[in-house]
Amino acid sequence: MGDAESFRAGVRARAAAMLDSDTSPYEPALEILSLASGGAPVDNGDEALYSLALIWGELTDRVELRPEETDQAETHMITAAREWLAVEDDREAEGQYLSRWLHDILGYERPASS
Repeated sequence: MGDAESFRAGVRARAAAMLDSDTSPYEPALEILSLASGGAPVDNGDEALYSLALIWGELTDRVELRPEETDQAETHMITAAREWLAVEDDREAEGQYLSRWLHDILGYERPASS
C-alpha cells in the first residue's frame, strides 16, 4: 500500500470511529491531525494531506484552547468526518469539501486569484 493509500485508510478508520462511538470525537480527530501533520510523503499528488491537517488542527485547537467551544467543535468533527467519508476518493468532491471546510466553515482566507 502506498503512502497516500495508508494515509487515507488511517483517516477513513478514524473518521468512521467518530461516527460509531458514543464517546467524544476528540481523540480520533487528534489522531487524524497526527496522521496529516506527520510529514509522511504522500504519493500520487494527494492534496488532502495539507488541507486535512489544517481542518483537524483547527477543530482540535478549539477544544484545547477554547473549551467553551467544545460542544460546537465536536459537532463539527462529527459532521466533517461524515462528509469526508461521503466524498473520499472523488477528487472533485474532495476539493469542494476541503474548500468549504477551510474557507466557509473555519474562516481561512481564500488564496488570491491570479
